[in-house]
Formats: sequence, structure tokens, C-alpha cells
Amino acid sequence: MPRENSPYVVGEFWLDYRRDGRAKGVWQIARPERGTVIYRSTRTTELTKAKAILDAHLFELRSLGKQQAHEANVIAHLVNYWREKGSKTVNNDQTGRSLRTFAAFLMQDRAGVGAVITDLTPTLFERFREWRMAPHGFNLEWFGETFDYKSEGVAGATVQRNINDIRAAVHHAVANMRIPLAPRIADLDERYASPPRDRVLTKDEMARIAWYASHNIDLFRFVALQFASAVRPQAALKFDPRKQFIEATGLIDLQPGASPQTKKRNAIIPAIRPLRHVLRKWVREGGATVASRRTAWRIMRRTLGLSDDVHPKTIRHTVATILYADPAVPERDIVEMLGHEGKLARTTRIYAKYDPTRLQSVTKALTTLWTEIHALAKLYNSDHELTTIKQGGQKFVARRREKP
Repeated sequence: MPRENSPYVVGEFWLDYRRDGRAKGVWQIARPERGTVIYRSTRTTELTKAKAILDAHLFELRSLGKQQAHEANVIAHLVNYWREKGSKTVNNDQTGRSLRTFAAFLMQDRAGVGAVITDLTPTLFERFREWRMAPHGFNLEWFGETFDYKSEGVAGATVQRNINDIRAAVHHAVANMRIPLAPRIADLDERYASPPRDRVLTKDEMARIAWYASHNIDLFRFVALQFASAVRPQAALKFDPRKQFIEATGLIDLQPGASPQTKKRNAIIPAIRPLRHVLRKWVREGGATVASRRTAWRIMRRTLGLSDDVHPKTIRHTVATILYADPAVPERDIVEMLGHEGKLARTTRIYAKYDPTRLQSVTKALTTLWTEIHALAKLYNSDHELTTIKQGGQKFVARRREKP
């Protein structure tokens, strides 16, 4: 249709249908270029949605140039940050959740999709906190994937992580000279801070987790890597033994050189011998760690009757606690294994080079822990089986074996 007949025109852009008859009924973002018309599909036949998509497209284009804070669209800069930096971070899964959740909040908030950087006031973030900590949900398309999210409310620690990622996105815009300055985005008020997680697994609980995970190779690899190294869950999810297991030295690089270093670094540590067998088989057979960790973990927790405060990171806390309780393991070795900075001064750390082969006490303690867990898992397996029942849907059940 001619531009003047379009139901929505913004500057040099307008909504149109393809004139070659392709994608019939689907609205296109049209713009002139060298005597012809260039189309960009909105992937929708609904005019209202198409208008919103055109607006978002224009916000994004403008956000790549220099703007004043009062005209810089927030969601557009969240998108820029994700595409240019956030998707490449070590914890990109968490970063993506934060950015799309905040975008969804703005769409429901009175600030709306047109919210600009100067709208990021303490009052707006207080509304965000209230929204996140109460039951809420959204349906949002994010980089070609649709997220249908529902929550009964999250903890203060989760809100703080969201705020950290939003702040990083705004500072990214400043660093790239797209906006002249960033508003001060304060941390969550201390009264909403989550209490530190002090849940520690018993060895019997660890054994049951190992037993359950043995029925799913991807979940088993995820759990085994954590038991044998106390690696952070996000690093375990991204672990690739073909690149990170050094067969000749028996070392595992929990944060390979190509990964960006952060304050929460992951170390190079010796792989205990039982884990080496797992890694060699993993290399031969290929495959990745469990894709949907949250779902798999929730099903496992329900099946084994574990409390809701048992999370993947609980394994890391548990292993660290067990090592700290072992007088044969020096504290500095535990600090190095966990990827913490420790008590050494910054200058001292530059000259006192880290040597992973020195962690013999840690390796011995982790091997002992693995052996104990394996023995308890075998004992549990001797009189339990994992089966399914159909009661309101298929469910996994760990139940005692029937004796002949």
C-alpha cells in the first residue's frame, strides 16, 4: 500500500504488506532505500502488536547513536547490552533473566515500554521490588524465544541480582558514549536482603542425589562435577571436557582462557581420579550437561523428599563446609579451589603464583568424600528403585524394592 495509506507512519518508517504477495497478512516494517522499499517482518498479523514492534525497532536504532538521558529508551539499551556484552558473560543465563524480567516489568508498570533512562528513579525500583517479591508473571518474546514466566515471588537476593544487571546495562550505554551519564541506581534496602544460605547437605542426602542423578547422564555429569570440585553451578552448566579437561596433567580448567574473568573466578584444579573416568567417557560420548537444570533439579528434589532450600549451589556450600572442617586441608588451598581472592595482598598475589598441582590435600579430601558418597549411594540403590506413577500426570517416585 502507498505510505500515505499506511495505518501507522513514524518518520521514514511505516507499516505495510509485502507488495510481492509473500507473507500474506503479516505486517512489515517498510522504509525507502535507493528508489525501492525494504521490508522487515513484524511476524504478526495484529496491527496493535505490529505498531509496538515498529516503535521498539525505532527505539533500538536511535539507542545506537548519541542521546540525552531523557530521550534514551530503557528497553532498547537493555537489548543493546544483551547483544553486545550480557550474552557473553560467564553468568549470561542470569543476566538474560534479569534483563527480560525488567523489560516485562516496565511493560506492566505505568512507566510503560517508552520508559527512558531518567525514569529509573528510586520510586520506580521500589515498584519493581514490590512486583518481584509478590506473585507475578509475564509472557515475553526475547530474541526469538517466547518466555511464559510465573512466580509466587522471589527473594531479596534475586531482586539485587536483577538490579546489578540493569545497572550494568545502563553503564554499558555510558561507556559506549550513547548517553552522557547514568542515574544512580541504589542497591536493595538491607531490610529486604536475603539471609545467607546456611543449608548444608548430609552425606546421606548427597548420596541420594548421586543415586538419582545416575539415572540421567546429563544430570549425573552436572552433579559429579560439583561433588568433585565445588564448582559454581553456572560454570558446571557450561563445562566442556574436550576443552577444559587436560588429560596429560589431570587438571580441569573451570574457567578457560576465553571466558571473561570476574571477581567470582573459577580455578584450575586437579581432577580426582574417579572424576577422570567420568570426563573421559564424556569426551568419547559427547553431549552436554542437563539443559533445563531448574526443572530437573525441582523434579529430583520432589522425588527424593528434599527441602525447598536445597539448590545446586548447596552442593558447593556443602563441599566447602566439609573441607573447612578437615584439619588436614589448609585454608589457603580451599580458598584457591573455590576461586576466592583469599587474604593475600594484591601485590603478593602477583608474585606468589598459583600452582594447582599443590592442592594435594584438597584432592585427597575430595576423593575420600566421593568414595563415601558412592558407597552410600550403592547402599541406597540396594533397596530402592526409581519408577514412575501416573497420578495427575507422570511422576518419578523413589521407593523401596519389593523383596522376593
